[in-house]
Amino acid sequence: MKNIITKFLWVFILGGCTHASISSIPLEIEGVGTVYRYQGRANFPHQIAEADRLIAEDCKQKNGGRPVIVDLKKQYLGQVDMGGGESRTRINATVTGTGNYAYVSGTARTTSADSGGSLANYNQKILYKCVTDK
Repeated sequence: MKNIITKFLWVFILGGCTHASISSIPLEIEGVGTVYRYQGRANFPHQIAEADRLIAEDCKQKNGGRPVIVDLKKQYLGQVDMGGGESRTRINATVTGTGNYAYVSGTARTTSADSGGSLANYNQKILYKCVTDK
């Protein structure tokens, strides 16, 4: 059961780290020209590769060009922490005697297991322009 919960938590955390978007409103930066804004997660290499893919695809759609990064910022969003634990106690007892003279003796054994982890959460903001080689 503990393994199922741990796997579910990892899927939940990683699944929440996949958003990305490109703004449909371009920015005009003096001396640079028209730039576009990408924003998305930057926790794992596949997310950075996805940003590259989306930006290249966007430039092909806009003017058939290729992207040139104008500005890149990585922003720390905080930690995602998770943990779980389980304890079991086994009691062995023996009662001897009767009435007012009964005695209870025995042993108790407790075992515990826990797990935990944390994941830093980063966001990337990329300003890029689409250039053609014409």
